Amino acid sequence: MTNQAIKAAQEAVQKSEEFDIRRSPISIAAAVIYIITQLSDNKKLLRDISIATGVAEGTIRNSYKDLYPHVSKIIPNWYAKEEDLKSLNSP
Repeated sequence: MTNQAIKAAQEAVQKSEEFDIRRSPISIAAAVIYIITQLSDNKKLLRDISIATGVAEGTIRNSYKDLYPHVSKIIPNWYAKEEDLKSLNSP
C-alpha cells in the first residue's frame, strides 16, 4: 500500500469509531484495508488481506457488510470521491 493509502486507512478506521459497528478493531481495520485497496490502482485480494492481518476472510466480508452503508462517511474525501465509492462491490 502507498503512504497515501495507509493514511486514508488510518483516517477511515478512526472515523468508523463514530458508528455503532460491533466488530473487533482488527476486523474493522482489515475491512477498511480491503475497501481502500479496492479504491486504489493496486487492488488486493481478500485472501491476501486475510493473510496479512490474520483476520479470516469471512470475518472481513462480514465487517465489510457492516461498514458498507457508512463508506461515504468513513473514507476520506481527499482519497476517494462519491463516484469512486459507487464502484465498490455491494456486499
